[in-house]
Amino acid sequence: MSVPQTRRILPMKTEGTQHFIERTYRESGTFQWVRETYKNAEEAGATRIEFGIEWQAVENLGVYRRVIADNGKGMSPEHLVEFFNTFGGGGKPIGGLHENYGVGSKTSLLPWNRQGMVVISWVDGEAAMIWVQHDPETGEYGLRLEEVVDEDGEMSLDEVFSPYDDSEYGCDWSAVKPRWIEDHGTVIVLLGNEVGDDTVLGDPTRHESDIKGVSAYLNRRLWKIPAGIEVYVDELRTQDRGQWPSREDMAHRTKVSSGPDRRTNNRKIRGAHHYIEYPVRSYTSGKLEASGKMSLADGTTMSWYLWKGDRPAVNSYAARGGYIGALYENELYDVTTHQSNYRSFGITEQEVRARVWLVAQPPLAESSDSKHGVYPRTDRNSLLLQGGPNAGGELPINDWAAEFAANMPDKIVDAIKEARTKGGGTITDNSWRERLADRFGARWRVPKLRARPGGALLVDASQVGTTPKKKKVKKNKKKQASGGSGGQGGNANTGEAHGKIEAVRVRVAGGLPNYRPVRADDVRPGMLATWFPNDPTEPAGVVLINVDHPVLSAEIEHWQSLFPDHLTEQIGEEVVKVYGEMAVAKIAHSEHLRGLIPSKDVDDKLRSDEALTMSLLGLIGEEAILAPRIGGKYRKRRNA
Repeated sequence: MSVPQTRRILPMKTEGTQHFIERTYRESGTFQWVRETYKNAEEAGATRIEFGIEWQAVENLGVYRRVIADNGKGMSPEHLVEFFNTFGGGGKPIGGLHENYGVGSKTSLLPWNRQGMVVISWVDGEAAMIWVQHDPETGEYGLRLEEVVDEDGEMSLDEVFSPYDDSEYGCDWSAVKPRWIEDHGTVIVLLGNEVGDDTVLGDPTRHESDIKGVSAYLNRRLWKIPAGIEVYVDELRTQDRGQWPSREDMAHRTKVSSGPDRRTNNRKIRGAHHYIEYPVRSYTSGKLEASGKMSLADGTTMSWYLWKGDRPAVNSYAARGGYIGALYENELYDVTTHQSNYRSFGITEQEVRARVWLVAQPPLAESSDSKHGVYPRTDRNSLLLQGGPNAGGELPINDWAAEFAANMPDKIVDAIKEARTKGGGTITDNSWRERLADRFGARWRVPKLRARPGGALLVDASQVGTTPKKKKVKKNKKKQASGGSGGQGGNANTGEAHGKIEAVRVRVAGGLPNYRPVRADDVRPGMLATWFPNDPTEPAGVVLINVDHPVLSAEIEHWQSLFPDHLTEQIGEEVVKVYGEMAVAKIAHSEHLRGLIPSKDVDDKLRSDEALTMSLLGLIGEEAILAPRIGGKYRKRRNA
């Protein structure tokens, strides 16, 4: 029996693309359309990209539509059809591991522009126009057909046509070309779901209503603007629609001689890196104090930035304060400002979080068969792991955080110490502390870096506990040369060497965790206590006690009311101390449960903010300690 040879493969047909478009859009992030249209223009070789306003519709209909224009190479009529009416078309098949997918602009724009996207492109000065639209009868998206008369007077319905004067939409489509586009370029006009929709701010159903939303997104998403490219956003100055300019000359005049100022801002986009370092000579209220890079065990490079002084007032169109993110091909992914993420990296103080940026650059997956590296999720908003036991999973933020905290740069440590004006809490009841240490001290194991040649990590050679264990050496029967009076020849490793040495992470028996009073800004809203294992000054970890929490405030006020006013401060300190001791005891005791239940459950569940806060509510346990302690120290109570 002969085996037939495969001559070719018949590609699968795509049906019901509207469902794919709608689903992909639901899974994407806000302003995703900004990213997708920017990337298309960049890949087209544009040197100028502008998110502008279509002023004809403003003057004729009072409608404010967003226009995306670029002076890239443009698209021929055939290319326009292929790119905008074919999923994976335009020479960019769907599914490339690191390539920009050929579906992003369509899935991010069409669901909120059912009236359509008008696309006009110029190649060698010749214009071609298509209109991508939603069909209300079939639910499908596709190209709108227009009646076209050829040179012989024959009429046909074509998908590509010359720009024309359209009174219904208030535009002469041939006139939307900006002056700075010459023979090559592309313009996209967003028409919304209804003829009279404003699209200048984005999709209103996604709360994309900030007048500076497009600028802010680009300045947070793009790390650096590539050399040779300029990006601008024509940006309204007020949320009050009644104050928006009614003509282009009104929006772009250089000054206002009388009446309200209705000008727009022609905002130049500079990228996230610019607004972290902010190299503006005229700004003297603050500066970038220090920055550096740290190589992590898995090949990730962690860049850190520390600002000193006041930050510039850029929060409306760029990120003003610190954040944590991952850098992938000049874009920031998985950006967060959440304090729990900063806490994982060893930073809890709000004052320090606001001026520290941490940007991880993990290695790329080399191919679809690669065992290591990262690749972007389909919606292009998060990075996923390639290969290994966690393939397809999220970034190993906690692993990066623990390693960074263990090797935290001195400049950031100094900033943390400076921010701690109250200092750390200490357990001063020695008998209580000794009892706790006797019961739990040997069980309390903490992560530590120990010097070991060939280790994947680096550690300060002078750090306590880094000295590697000495190897047993057979005694040499020959008489050894004396290294001094009664001494041994050679140099023993005393752990006092300077610089960084190779190390591995081990868990060793430690002392006990500590506690520290903090303000409400340093913990999650509503939490009374937080476990902080990666504190740079507390190797065994520290419990943060929120002194602003209403439960603790009420307890302090209760005990203060029982004693004279001159004891107010001491009484408050005693109450905080008891709550701190109770929290430390619970954290220390939980170490005993490793082995009985999974260690991850101990760390993530039993020591969570919610579990620790709940364990400190109820008054009975705390007051059983407070009553004899305060009563024994301060016998004289307030008169009834």
